[in-house]
Amino acid sequence: MAPPAAATVEDFDDDDPYAPYRPSSQDSSSTTSSGPQSSPDSASPRSDTRPSASSASASASHSPPSSSRTPASSGAQRPAESSRSSRDPESGTQRSRTSAPPAASQDDGEEDDEPLFGGRPFRDAHDPTKAGPSHTSDPVQDADKEGLYALLNVDKEATEEQIKDAYRSLAVVLHPDKHQDAVRKAAAESRFREVQRAYETLIDREKRAVYDHFGEEGLKSSWTVSLRGRTPAEMQAEFERESRRRQAADAENLVKSKGDFTAHIDATALFARPERIPRPKGRFGPVTLEERINRVGCTQLIGKHGFDTQVTNTTSLNLSGQMVSRGGMGGGNLVGTVKAHWSPRLFSEVTMTFIRPHILTTKGQYTLDQNSFFTWQSTLQTLASPPTLNLTYGQRLSSKSMLTGFTSIRSGTYTVGPWGKSLSPRAMFRREPPVASVGLTKQVGEGKGWTVQTSISEVDQSIGADWATKVLGGVKVRVGFNLGTGSGLSAFTNGERRLTEAVRLSLGLNFGVPGGVTLRVRVNRLGQKVMVPIQLSSEFRSDLVILFAALPAAGYTALHHLYLQPRKRRRITDKLAHLRRDHAEVILQRRTAAIEACEVLRDQALKKAEAEMRKGGLVIVEAWYGRREAFPPPLEGSEEELGQVWKREREHSTVPAAVLDGTVPDEVVWDVRIPLQALVNKGQIVVPGGRPKSNILGFHDPVMGEKKHLKVRYLFRGQLHETCIEDASPLAAPLRAHQL
Repeated sequence: MAPPAAATVEDFDDDDPYAPYRPSSQDSSSTTSSGPQSSPDSASPRSDTRPSASSASASASHSPPSSSRTPASSGAQRPAESSRSSRDPESGTQRSRTSAPPAASQDDGEEDDEPLFGGRPFRDAHDPTKAGPSHTSDPVQDADKEGLYALLNVDKEATEEQIKDAYRSLAVVLHPDKHQDAVRKAAAESRFREVQRAYETLIDREKRAVYDHFGEEGLKSSWTVSLRGRTPAEMQAEFERESRRRQAADAENLVKSKGDFTAHIDATALFARPERIPRPKGRFGPVTLEERINRVGCTQLIGKHGFDTQVTNTTSLNLSGQMVSRGGMGGGNLVGTVKAHWSPRLFSEVTMTFIRPHILTTKGQYTLDQNSFFTWQSTLQTLASPPTLNLTYGQRLSSKSMLTGFTSIRSGTYTVGPWGKSLSPRAMFRREPPVASVGLTKQVGEGKGWTVQTSISEVDQSIGADWATKVLGGVKVRVGFNLGTGSGLSAFTNGERRLTEAVRLSLGLNFGVPGGVTLRVRVNRLGQKVMVPIQLSSEFRSDLVILFAALPAAGYTALHHLYLQPRKRRRITDKLAHLRRDHAEVILQRRTAAIEACEVLRDQALKKAEAEMRKGGLVIVEAWYGRREAFPPPLEGSEEELGQVWKREREHSTVPAAVLDGTVPDEVVWDVRIPLQALVNKGQIVVPGGRPKSNILGFHDPVMGEKKHLKVRYLFRGQLHETCIEDASPLAAPLRAHQL
């Protein structure tokens, strides 16, 4: 088990080269070290107040390991969701399938991470693992990604025998010779060619491997000629290497290096009392604003710049340069870091400075099993003293959530026999007391979690807690506090928001007693980061805390509800309208194909429905696909009356008049009762998940670009059942959980 990506109380600056090791919230393989001990790019602010080296060491243990590589965050497979819609009385069965334009609403309990000024996050745009239906920009390509599997209604991992069985079942129904009517025969011939093409592609190992990785576009190239004789695993590995190469080249054109720049600003004169502002002799009268502004200055500048290079598939090298300027004096260093993934469970990293002071740091992580992990760090500052050690063990405490307990022990400065006793007290060496920490952390979702921990050392006994969540359409909010016998009381609050595709803005406030009030502004763009800590006061002031914490939060909340959210709704509505105009011809073609498929499948669905009714099996009463809010009210009546819908089906055609004049009605739901009944086999129906259902034979996407659901009401053994699932969720019926 990897360490959980939990919120942590962070007490060290990003620019502190001696800060204790805090495993990053990202994958270790992708993080870069920009100093002797790299700091993760975390959203939480770190206190700018550091009472002493010893107390800072004590608070260092407040940071439990964190990583996003957890079982929960990887997305465990969820069962098909079921829900029971309210029964609204209705006199008849004729219902409209039109609705008003969609409202831009978030998923229940979820906040998106859409850039404030629109666009697509760079992280998603250049991640080949996010090329699925919910991440690509063209909904037509999204639907085609696994369209051949959906057409045969088989899982992506289906065997050749399962593909053959599915093809035979559809070929019997769709073969043109089975239909006498000229219209149905033409429709069946068209659908039969599609099914035959899907079968020929998926039954061929080489074509299937190309399609799985590149979709329809891959079938148009000459992959199958160049990869003859290779196994599917070898072809998949080759495709993945090619995809990684293109993705790395694409990202390299945009991000060639990584850099950090930090400017510490002293702005205490702007808010200090007049009597505390030094003035030249002989100057009297009130302190002017110009005098206050003239005393604002930069107390420290820190710059880091480096780049990564991949040495082997499991090893990478980072080289970075650092510079520090403070009080008219400066210095710098050159830092090298080698990272290695020895196995999926073991990761290590070695960092060394090439210029004095020479510092050697080794750290790593070992995943013991799915529920426990172990991390270590060793820092050698001088050969005259033993290296400091930091060991952390974490254990998952719940099988139903990501609740994790952790214990961290830091050795501090110590001696081994004569080793370390000869160190001069005047040497530039950071001395630290030993620290032990115990805590609990829980990750609820991406960017959401909490941590509670306590630490004990010779100079400080403390307890800390923090909490992180997402609000207002993707604003990451973090708050926390730390209370110690030696370090006093300190707290922080932080908010982070994505502004554009590649730019993030973070605003945080640190305050404490003893201590002052510091405003932290940070801007991230691709691999570049600019941070400006602004000291507002050298002592705690409640008025400054309210001014720079409560008022900005209230202002942004008002801005979100009064301007940003309405603008987002308008933008989504306009985007959907533009999308459907651009793809009007495709929508019409697919809608016509779905109607033709329903007409071809109609006789088979009728036969299956009658056979299932006679033996008390699975009979689809209603099935709707599209916008969930627009699903019509359920049909009313007894189980016997509901079972008569298939008898009435023989009395009318499924071909709407709108098809004849080539127009598409303003519909937001699609009736899929016939295609679902045709999929019933031996009293059961199984539709694999993980892909849109719009490619199933007889289905059609009525709301391109929107989130879709599938609602099914069916009879089984004379009892009414109902389920409503998301587009990518699997469907399995009958289930006892569906019974009303």
